[in-house]
Amino acid sequence: MRPAWYGTSAAPTGWRGLLLGLLLSALPCGLLYGALAGAAASGSALAGALAMLAFVLGTLPAMTGLALLGRLFGRRQGPTLRLAGGALFALNGVVLLAMAARLLA
Repeated sequence: MRPAWYGTSAAPTGWRGLLLGLLLSALPCGLLYGALAGAAASGSALAGALAMLAFVLGTLPAMTGLALLGRLFGRRQGPTLRLAGGALFALNGVVLLAMAARLLA
């Protein structure tokens, strides 16, 4: 049984979708932060804007393709992919903890 809020937050549309997209853009991404640093160091607002436009146009095809593949595989292998995703997420956490422990030792 799904919780009452599930339908509103699982696939937000309208203003909720826009707000979610804006908030998700603040998540840590090394490539994005590198592009922002390069744009900030470009020397002018126009050059910085053009640098960010180039970054957007360069990443748009890959991100669109990834979203489309996610929908395709999500429809075909939904429960299996959710289980595999959870397992990979847990494995990633264990690896990151091991790396942090090694750095602190």
